[in-house]
Amino acid sequence: MTRKNKLLFFLILILFMVTTLVVTKIVVTRESPAVLGDISEPVPTLSPSPGQTHFNTTVPSITTTSAPLLARATPSVAKYEITVMSAPKELVEEDNAAFTWEISGLTNTIHTTTIYYGTTSVPGTLSTNVTPGETQYTDVVKDFIRGDYRIPLRFIGNAIISTQGTYFYRAYALIDGKHYWTGERPLVVKAKPRHEIKIVDPPRSISPGENVTFTWDIFGPSATTGFTAIVGGKESKPGTLDSSVDLPATPYSTLVSDFISGTYAVPLRFVGNTKITDPGVYYFRALASINGKNIWSDEYSLTVQ
Repeated sequence: MTRKNKLLFFLILILFMVTTLVVTKIVVTRESPAVLGDISEPVPTLSPSPGQTHFNTTVPSITTTSAPLLARATPSVAKYEITVMSAPKELVEEDNAAFTWEISGLTNTIHTTTIYYGTTSVPGTLSTNVTPGETQYTDVVKDFIRGDYRIPLRFIGNAIISTQGTYFYRAYALIDGKHYWTGERPLVVKAKPRHEIKIVDPPRSISPGENVTFTWDIFGPSATTGFTAIVGGKESKPGTLDSSVDLPATPYSTLVSDFISGTYAVPLRFVGNTKITDPGVYYFRALASINGKNIWSDEYSLTVQ
């Protein structure tokens, strides 16, 4: 074989080998199982070997969704909120209590919002299902209890609390049939300073016609009096006398008349003298008229013999 024929034979052999390799790869590719298949298809269950417990090799289906996870987990937002902005922590009875509260949230029209209060605490958080009638609050600020109010809005209401003690209160609003409450807060109402009158070292026994000295003090806030005296008689009127009780409503008459007319600034100590000639047991008190009220001391007794 010539050199030229040998070269041609060698080229034909190489071409044949390349063609064989290509055809083999195509056949293998078509007959082999796909590497990437449907992962939701179960894998055949294998039979366990003797002594081996049963096991399940089924691959669970995986389902995807187009909805984002965070969007489904987003919590709902409250539509309205009621907040006490300012309120007294303590005051004196018969003083004005001013409350300021605010309703925030969506635009709406409401017809009731107020401050509920009372001397019994209602602890904890009140849900929107709790009505005012289900609480222990006995009093209410009346300014906005009925009307048309466009919220968001700030409210200022006033109340006169005339009795001392510790009170508990919440702001309240009725919105779309739901009852909105703030947390509970305390309010201490102190007793109003009052005028008092006391007899200092009251005399217990004297002789008929003997001069007797009475000393009494008037305490309390600054004021004036045009009448203060020692009053008494042989008939007792025991107990505490209210400021509405005047002298003609008692069995007493004026015994010491030094200060029954004029103008006297109080607080002040008064000293007066008198003589009692008729023997017997006398019951007496100090009395002062201040701002239209009668201020009485306790009752004491004096024996004249």
